[in-house]
Amino acid sequence: MLKWIAQNKYKLMAFIIGLYLLVDVLQHKGQARVLFPKNFTEVKKEALLPQSKSILINKDKNWKKAVNTKDRMNELKVDDAGFECDVYFDTAARSFYVHHDPDKNIGYNLDNLLQLYQQKKITASIWLDIKNLDNLNASSVLHALIQLRNKYYLQNRILVESGSADLLTAFSDSNFFTSYYVPFFNPYKINKEEMNVWVDNISSAISKSKINALSGYYFQSSFLKHYFPQYPVLTWTDNSSFSLVNFLFQRKINTDKSIFIALNP
Repeated sequence: MLKWIAQNKYKLMAFIIGLYLLVDVLQHKGQARVLFPKNFTEVKKEALLPQSKSILINKDKNWKKAVNTKDRMNELKVDDAGFECDVYFDTAARSFYVHHDPDKNIGYNLDNLLQLYQQKKITASIWLDIKNLDNLNASSVLHALIQLRNKYYLQNRILVESGSADLLTAFSDSNFFTSYYVPFFNPYKINKEEMNVWVDNISSAISKSKINALSGYYFQSSFLKHYFPQYPVLTWTDNSSFSLVNFLFQRKINTDKSIFIALNP
């Protein structure tokens, strides 16, 4: 066996490398698709332009994802460009609570998080994924957010994200940078007809709203870039040790000028 290995070491090395790459691609199929994007059909409509002129201070596209706890805030560095946190608005308390899952509220308030932000002298911009923004609470959410912006001197440092594009207009009018969180779908697993339906649905939503950007899963980024080239794209990525696919994917995200922000764990 040792003699055979010695005689065929280069073939064996090539086989091992090939096997590693195959497993790596299979484990990171979504990222591999971004590296070799689908040939999307030509844009049928005139390219839509962002209707909001709000500004967001952003010195680097790599932001921290899910800063929802005191511990996560303490991990931030003074020079970090930005971070994302998930918030739910409590109408009765007129306050935001920070947590991702709707049933995981531990009573941690956004105001508490921002107090720590201020104490640490952080200047990072903040992506607020408002999970429960709706027609009933939109006005109260806006009022509460303006108060926090003024209290912590966060002008041009707050990004408001929601899956309800029409509700974001009022936030844009109040000088918040806004992003429409597009519905979940995988453009690599649908046919041409379904693709056109999604293009029409998103076009309809953003044509009636004042928003600055579009946000979606990393495997949606190529779709958004192709069909809505005038809109900056916000996305989130996964880290994976010892992965060539992940390394190349992260490198592509970093060099893609259409990606305005990429959240990292």
